[in-house]
Amino acid sequence: MQNKFTIGQMARLHDIPIKTLRYYDEIGLFEPYEVDQQTGYRYYTLEQFKKLDIIVYLKLMGVPLKEIKRKMEHSSLDEFIETLAEYQQVTKEKIRHLQRVNVQLTTRMKELEQTRHINQIGAPFIKYLPSREVVQVKAEVGTLDGTESVLRDLKKKISHITPIMIGKVGFMLSVENTKKQQFTDYDGIFLLVESDVSFKHELVTLIPEGDYASIYMREKRDTTGVYYDALLNFIKAEGYKAEGPFLIRRIVDSFISHHEEERLTEIQIRITS
Repeated sequence: MQNKFTIGQMARLHDIPIKTLRYYDEIGLFEPYEVDQQTGYRYYTLEQFKKLDIIVYLKLMGVPLKEIKRKMEHSSLDEFIETLAEYQQVTKEKIRHLQRVNVQLTTRMKELEQTRHINQIGAPFIKYLPSREVVQVKAEVGTLDGTESVLRDLKKKISHITPIMIGKVGFMLSVENTKKQQFTDYDGIFLLVESDVSFKHELVTLIPEGDYASIYMREKRDTTGVYYDALLNFIKAEGYKAEGPFLIRRIVDSFISHHEEERLTEIQIRITS
């Protein structure tokens, strides 16, 4: 039995489950060198290590087992190089995707950390904002079920482009509805698109650049009327005109934190002189 390895030894040496090796044997992808006819024990040789390494490598690259089996049975040097080149491209795409996700995570973490230091709660202020690309759905959304339905549909359409939606969802609310005290009768939903993402979609639009009157709040929804009134009064007092709709984004919501004092919503509205 010198230079032969049991299936258990093979599994430990290559960090592969025994059931996976058995499955590879069943489909004819990686068969043992020898099977004891009396005990049914499978034995492998040192020479088979390289083949298993290649199988593991190709599987890691995303090559289907059927394709790996075909390559093992009929591959030439040119075909093998072609296979590696093909899945090298797949790997590059995965790397680009993960790099984009990493940028989005970093941006979101930085924004969340900054919420700890926001002290101007309830105090209107003006800030300039560059144009922002958003995926926008114009629809009357007045209930939680309606909101979730629109979000689910939106996620299906664009999750492959911007997989991280936490904290980037916002709502549009007309000035008219705030004056009617209808603070949850939204006119639509938007999703902020990261600056490093570029794509074309029928739902993509721009929130124009310009000066925006903004206000932060940490209270529950039933107190939001005070903040809309404060913003509108501030805009009038400063000699500006409001160009709706209001843009509402819950930067820290109940999903992120169960502590009400940590939750944060920003309300914005574009202003002109």
